[in-house]
Amino acid sequence: MLFNVNCNSNYASYYGQNSARNQKSLGKYCKDTTEDIIVLAFMNGFPNVLLNFANACETTFDGSTLLHCPSMAEDIKYCQSQGKAVIISMGGASGAYGFYSEKQGTEFADTVWNMFFKGSADQRPFDDAVLDGIDLDIEGGSGIGYTAFIERLRSHYATDQSKEYYIAAAPQCPYPDAYLGSTLNSAWFDMVYVQFYNNYCGLNAYPSWFNFEDWDNWAKTASVNKDVKIFIGAPGSPSAASSGYVDGSRLSTIYNAVRAKYTSLGGIMTWDVSQARTSGLASSIRSMLDASGSCSGKPPYETTTNTGTTSSTNTYADSHPTSSDTLTSTDRHHGDSETLTTRTVTLTKTITSVSTITPAHLSTVTITSSYTSYITQFVTVTEPLEPYSNSSASSNHDTTQINSTTLTSSSEPLSTPITQPSSLSETNATVSSCLTDGAPCVEGTEGCNESGYALCINGKWSVYSCYSGTTCYIWGNIAICDWEGQHPKDKCMIQGISRNINESDLKNALQRTDNTSSPTAVYTTRGISSRIELVPLAASNGQFKALIKIQTLLQPISKHWVLELQMPKGQSIDHTSVGRLSAHYPKASIISADYDVAFPRMALSIEISGRYLGSYRIPNIALAKIDNY
Repeated sequence: MLFNVNCNSNYASYYGQNSARNQKSLGKYCKDTTEDIIVLAFMNGFPNVLLNFANACETTFDGSTLLHCPSMAEDIKYCQSQGKAVIISMGGASGAYGFYSEKQGTEFADTVWNMFFKGSADQRPFDDAVLDGIDLDIEGGSGIGYTAFIERLRSHYATDQSKEYYIAAAPQCPYPDAYLGSTLNSAWFDMVYVQFYNNYCGLNAYPSWFNFEDWDNWAKTASVNKDVKIFIGAPGSPSAASSGYVDGSRLSTIYNAVRAKYTSLGGIMTWDVSQARTSGLASSIRSMLDASGSCSGKPPYETTTNTGTTSSTNTYADSHPTSSDTLTSTDRHHGDSETLTTRTVTLTKTITSVSTITPAHLSTVTITSSYTSYITQFVTVTEPLEPYSNSSASSNHDTTQINSTTLTSSSEPLSTPITQPSSLSETNATVSSCLTDGAPCVEGTEGCNESGYALCINGKWSVYSCYSGTTCYIWGNIAICDWEGQHPKDKCMIQGISRNINESDLKNALQRTDNTSSPTAVYTTRGISSRIELVPLAASNGQFKALIKIQTLLQPISKHWVLELQMPKGQSIDHTSVGRLSAHYPKASIISADYDVAFPRMALSIEISGRYLGSYRIPNIALAKIDNY
């Protein structure tokens, strides 16, 4: 079978970061028909090219730091002979990359064509193997140069009529994407692998916050290529992401609902192949796609006879039993593995302290106190930008590193149910246990009890304490350590099913305002995965009170920050749970204290009051702005 980009039954998976710590050679994954597209991760440095494929390739060209991967080269050619597309991913959340100018982007397209495609170069990492395309997984830096890069690379593609070449991207699900938003609107893309995890709009938030519709609308209205295919990006296992994992049955439900409604659907993407193969999700995905998928344009499959041979034992070689087996990925979406000769610490979805913030795609992370690198922390500024650099040897990102620029506005109520148990008895049984540590639970769920928050890991509750001055509550299906007194007390709660909640508080929380009920992207000067919610509290005698809640989902806001709001006439800020108020209406600023650390799962609540003028007029959240310093 040959990969056909016109189908909605394609399965793409990332390879190269040994995320599950049992990564096999690339050729072994291509011996069956499970995946249609293999995405090699990563080219984590450019325009000075750096590659990282963990235990899949460890040799370099003489006198160079550039990887030379002859075994992978043979595997690439074998995979292509089996009808699969093999593309290389540029970026990741850990690396030193980015362009100073459009000209630099154009010039680097020449480099990529010569090193990985039909051009020629003295050093080609995959020798004579010719890749099928590139994927932009840009999770930091500016958007400078990427449109020029794509335009130039496509001009090279056009010189070779012997095969199809592709351009893909892997944005996070909040729309528009923080780093590739402008490029997505100005350059040609064949496929977009949207990361529906580690964010409020993930698969675990289906259907309430899941936002495939936003991306379908982009494909139909803003994309240069109106036939671009959108893939549902999913974690390959519960440990492959901080949030967003759903099992095969749930993923099938979501896929079929999307397939029935949106013609832009291209299939499923997983991070990564080692996770999805180990968990069994990959085989479930293949069965689902084969049963339900279809194609447009040319026939879904073209058969071909494989006349090639792969006599080299390296083609199906097992993972090299070297020290690199301890390599892990270190990014939010797709991580880069670095060779570190230090102890390895196993992390799960749990966030228990600043030093153990869970990486998005990892179950492990190598920690070293002596790690030194040319990679430096990236800070977004308004002047011309340095290439993106993100260094974090201890976890996905340093605790001061903020990524994924997204703030959203919604009038959705607190504790919006996302998933419901199958029966009332299940509800009572689950909640009555009050999330006892070690008690059975549904994989991937989160909850609260009186002592803190709980995560269901490997079918059992793991309970953790909230930090001082906060209590746990459920926001949608995410357990948050929020500032005490700023929300209904959810003493025992699992994803919207609760008891011991003050009824009057809950009724107030369910009130609606004239604010939009859909998430809205908000400008920030550094990436941050967060959302904004308005919670009406009370209204009487022409006056009202409400809360504006800003909450981080994965990373802290930072140790130092300023939040700016535009306040409507006749309103005031009465109290802020964190920081100090500086108001020069219509602009109001909340300025943080100088914290020693930035707390994970941090929340900021602002009490506002004003006149009732026929509708609850609230600050324009779309004009909200966070500066980090």
